[in-house]
Formats: sequence, C-alpha cells, structure tokens
Amino acid sequence: MRRTLTLPGALAAAILAAGCAASASPGWDAHFGDGVRILQAQQVGDPGAPARHAQAVPPTDGRTVRAALDHQAEATHNPPPSTVVDAGGSR
Repeated sequence: MRRTLTLPGALAAAILAAGCAASASPGWDAHFGDGVRILQAQQVGDPGAPARHAQAVPPTDGRTVRAALDHQAEATHNPPPSTVVDAGGSR
C-alpha cells in the first residue's frame, strides 16, 4: 500500500513548519541582553573619564618602557623570597 501526500497533509505540514519558525516570546526577544548591558554600564564609575583625561597622561618614552620591561622580566625570572607566616592553627 503506497501513501502519497495529499493537499490537506501538505497544508498541515506547512503550518507546523511555520509554527516552528515563529518566535513564542517576541516581548522577551526584544529585550534580550538588556540585563547584561545594564550591569556593564553600572560597573563603569565614570564613562566619560577616558575622553576627559586622554591628554592628562604624558606619553611614555622608550627608556621608561624599557626599564619597566627589564624590571618585570627580572622579577619573573628571580622572584623575591616569599615569607610564610604560620598562625599556629595546626599541631
């Protein structure tokens, strides 16, 4: 017995497929990500600070950058000795 797709069956399949493509929550979709954007904005104390203070910091010269890099490399390869303080919690 061979079955063929009839017009009502095809119409029902098309309606079901269209229902899967439609959004069930257009109100939620319109505000998706708002909470994250609000929290990020609340974490910035002064959003205009970079623009106001852009010229306040003088540019760094090459000698200062080289000295900072050398100091960082030295501290990485030869870290200072750590000091362990025992609070006496174990016997």
